[in-house]
Amino acid sequence: MRTSRPVVRDEVATPASRKRNSSLDAISDLAGSLSHDFNNLLMVMRNCGVFLREDLDPGDPCQEYVTDLLEAAERAEHLVSQLQAFGRTQMLRPDYVKPAELIRGLSETLRRLVPEDVDLRLSIGAKNATVFVDPSQFQIVVVNLMSWAASRVGGPRRIWLSLTEETLGSPDDAEGAGVRGDFVRLIVAKTGKGLDEAARKRRFEPKLLSDGRTTANTDLRLASVYGIVEQSGGHIEVESEPGRGTQLKVYLPIASAENVRPFQTKRRQPATLDGSEVILLVEDDATVRRMVRDALERHGYTIFEASDGADALRVAAMFDDPPDLLLTDLVMPELSGRELIEILKVEDRLPKVLLMSGHTDDDVLQRASPSERYAFIKKPFSHKELAARVREVLDD
Repeated sequence: MRTSRPVVRDEVATPASRKRNSSLDAISDLAGSLSHDFNNLLMVMRNCGVFLREDLDPGDPCQEYVTDLLEAAERAEHLVSQLQAFGRTQMLRPDYVKPAELIRGLSETLRRLVPEDVDLRLSIGAKNATVFVDPSQFQIVVVNLMSWAASRVGGPRRIWLSLTEETLGSPDDAEGAGVRGDFVRLIVAKTGKGLDEAARKRRFEPKLLSDGRTTANTDLRLASVYGIVEQSGGHIEVESEPGRGTQLKVYLPIASAENVRPFQTKRRQPATLDGSEVILLVEDDATVRRMVRDALERHGYTIFEASDGADALRVAAMFDDPPDLLLTDLVMPELSGRELIEILKVEDRLPKVLLMSGHTDDDVLQRASPSERYAFIKKPFSHKELAARVREVLDD
């Protein structure tokens, strides 16, 4: 089936539309860059706050300040994660899944997001369609779209969510950016005053300042939807006219159904977070390095530090035998984490490896063969998350 072209539509995430939305891409790039630096700062703030809470007596009056600090850091991390999604720097863990099953699993959550006086209509088709996406991020897309729809619904106060299979076969336009293929199409529509052309073109730009009932959080949710969809290989459209409501349409390419397998959301926790092994820690940010060192030493590990890849080679030369674990950042000056791994591998001095990074585009993660995939932990992480991941890698 070929979908008809709507009267008013903006294709936000197709190649040609990127040329027409250079300001959106510029904001996206800036958000992705800044979010990485903010994550490092917030990770230090959160974990140092946890260290203080553990070291202070339970009745110490400073415990109240520590609690406020940790709650503020948690809210800030949530905000930064939305900026990362918009900047397309979110770490995705894609799998072959059925969107219909994921949406059905969210049905109760979606209904709770909608006020009781709003007519919510769900139509979930495409029951056997498979896409290759990060299941948790897809669910975030659905929840954010429903939250957006419920926040400012007007007129007859009605919201629709539908999931269908669509075949797009539009001919190439003048810029050579036709969209072809089989897609799963997710539509979230609402009644209300609608958008004019200028508003449609800026629909996904994050607005960080409050304006009446328009909150920064709502606008960042739509910005994160844009980033997740584009990073997942899909595209998103806005259809709206003043006085006729608004529809947001998400298209994700259909994959082979025979690849579908159950999605496991939880990793098995190790029996203990403690250990006595020797770890070579490589991190160019001194504050982050000190926090990671303190976290692992609290769990009994012996830590040797290096400020970058070149420094790590000098420290590694001190060992008669390799340490038990190499815990290294990926993106560093002089010598990257990947280059460090390759050198140690050639020299037959490579221990078990745990990579850490806030970036998502490194060759080690994206293009390594299955036999060369290394364990990974994404920044920001808590000291317990780090200790659990370290223990898991050492025990594997």
